[in-house]
Amino acid sequence: MPPQLYVAIAGIVLISLGVTVTLALRIRRLRAEQERAVTRAHEEFARDVHDLVGHWLWLASIKSELAYRRAAGDARLRGDLGEALQAVRHAAHAVRNVSKAHRHPSLHGESMRAQALLTSFGAACTVRMEAAGLSREVSATLGTVVREGVTNMLRHSAVRTCVIELAERDGLLRLTVANDGAPGRAPLPSAGDGLGNLRDRAARLGGTVRATAGEGGWFTLIAEVPRKFSE
Repeated sequence: MPPQLYVAIAGIVLISLGVTVTLALRIRRLRAEQERAVTRAHEEFARDVHDLVGHWLWLASIKSELAYRRAAGDARLRGDLGEALQAVRHAAHAVRNVSKAHRHPSLHGESMRAQALLTSFGAACTVRMEAAGLSREVSATLGTVVREGVTNMLRHSAVRTCVIELAERDGLLRLTVANDGAPGRAPLPSAGDGLGNLRDRAARLGGTVRATAGEGGWFTLIAEVPRKFSE
């Protein structure tokens, strides 16, 4: 066989190998892009389910619980409300289970939800954020503090005014969730997570959580996290 033919065959083989490798890499990239697109779609769906459905279930749960307490003198009505409350709680739990694998709570998201919820109860809620660029872990921890603090104040106080504020002082991020609806007493965050759990979460970031009662029925939940843990 002439040498030129060997060279031609070798060239064809090399070109075929090159095309095959290129196609294989292209197929791999397309599959990776498809998987990322599917993952993003799942995350967006889970976020929408939690933010839209979860918000209203949270509101329904709080209002049903308050109605249940006010119906103490009517056994039949109290029984019906108790069943409705349990159904709402089961639905809220199911929504959390569906969305928690893809959703990370955030300080901004929980603050906006809290503001909308308090407004629906006729309370004034001011949100002030003086620090930005929080890491996901810090944002999730502080968001949980907001959610538990607001849920607790709606269940155990007659809140009219609420202030949610994030500030940075002396290298610390300080979140305060304050309300004026606890005259003479200082209710702790709800039993769902509890003050102890909030403290544990903050401690993992080198921070602290504490509750204080002030004059005029003001109750304040304070979380502090070192700035070094933010981005």
